[in-house]
Amino acid sequence: MQWLLDNPVYLWLVVVIIAVILEAVTYALVTIWFVGGGLVAMLSSAFGISMFAQTMVFLIFSVIFLVMARPLIKKKQQTNVRTNVDSYIGMRGIVTKESTSFTPGQGKVGGQIWTIVSADSSPMLMGEEFVVESVSGVKLVVNKLRREGA
Repeated sequence: MQWLLDNPVYLWLVVVIIAVILEAVTYALVTIWFVGGGLVAMLSSAFGISMFAQTMVFLIFSVIFLVMARPLIKKKQQTNVRTNVDSYIGMRGIVTKESTSFTPGQGKVGGQIWTIVSADSSPMLMGEEFVVESVSGVKLVVNKLRREGA
């Protein structure tokens, strides 16, 4: 341990490696700013400044990197991720198990059986066709397909 204190460049290298490993394990941008702070502190130790000053450089630059990265992280988190299930909206299907206003039914859409609920809570009878309006969890919210002349 004393060897690390006598060679602060290696101390900061250890800090950077630990932060990189933690970041790789968590994959949540938790320690990435400590990597930058450690690199700047390592550079400052090469110039021979005191350990206290190196620690302050590490802390200050870690906070600066955190503040700089925060808007990018918030922007990334606000993006709406569309899934394949969204492609079912607007598709037609057929009722394979009747539903009532109290119990969901089942319907076949795109070759797959889904739990369905009527958007207006009306009963859906076997063989009726429907259109998918939205997806709610693992259920498709559907409306009866109105036939012209009926």
